[in-house]
This record gives sequence, structure tokens and C-alpha cells, in this order.
Amino acid sequence: MATISPLITRKFFLAFLAVILLGTLAGLVGALAFKKIPAGWLHNQKHADSQPAEPAPLFYKVVGDSSAPDTRGAGGAANAESGVPDVKFTIEIAKLNSRELAEKTIKDLAQHGLDAYYTPLLKDGRVIYRVRYGIFETEALARTAKKSIDSKHALKTTISQM
Repeated sequence: MATISPLITRKFFLAFLAVILLGTLAGLVGALAFKKIPAGWLHNQKHADSQPAEPAPLFYKVVGDSSAPDTRGAGGAANAESGVPDVKFTIEIAKLNSRELAEKTIKDLAQHGLDAYYTPLLKDGRVIYRVRYGIFETEALARTAKKSIDSKHALKTTISQM
């Protein structure tokens, strides 16, 4: 009977191990490249028994952000150099802590003839859903609509710059 040398056995074992490790590494690199990492591998992943997370809302970088620089020229016209459009205004009806409540509020407002919408805002690590109405070219137009909405629907709204 022929015997296999321990040196040959060790070489085959190391070669086999190298193929397995390289295959695993290639799979991980591919998963990272296409962002398809198994959920259990993520360190910040919640436990499987927890509630499914609400879909992540889209966040605006400038809309409603009062810290955005004012790029308007004199009189509110668009800045020709930057190409930034004129500033618009909207009427803010409510700030709510859940998307479901914002959607319910929008449905209730629709029954009273107001075509409202919501925009999410990430503030201090929490999402705030701002229920809003209209997009107005000038603050004066927004003020007129605000007065009408406040008196007709008994609301206390504010005007927000977009």
C-alpha cells in the first residue's frame, strides 16, 4: 500500500484552506460593493424579535432649513451667479412625531378641502413630520392664505420659508 507523505497532505490542506478563505473574502467584497450584507452581520442591527423598522423617510437638505444661507439677490430674485431659484413659502399646520399621525392629519384636512402634505425633518436625532399646505411665490401670498385658513378652519398656522 502506498502512503501519502505528510508534507503533501499539509500542502493540499493549506491550498484548500486558501481557496476557501479567498472565496469568502471575494464574497464579502462583493457584498460590500453591492450593499447586500446579511442582516445578522451588522453590529447596529436590531434583534430579529424587535418590530420591523419604519421605512426611512427622505430628508431635504435645504427645504425648510432656516440655517440655509440666503442666496437671493435684492428683492428676492434668483441669484444669477449661483442659479439658485427664488425662495418660496409654505404654511405649516402641525409638527408631529409620527408619520402615521401626519398622514391621518392630512386625510382629515383633505375632508375640509385642504390639500396638505408632510415633509420629514431630522432634528436632534428624531424625525419630526411637518404637515404643510401650499407653496407660495411670496410671503405676502402666504400670509393671505394663512389668514384665510386660520379663520375658516380654526387653526393656528405659521409661515415657513422653503
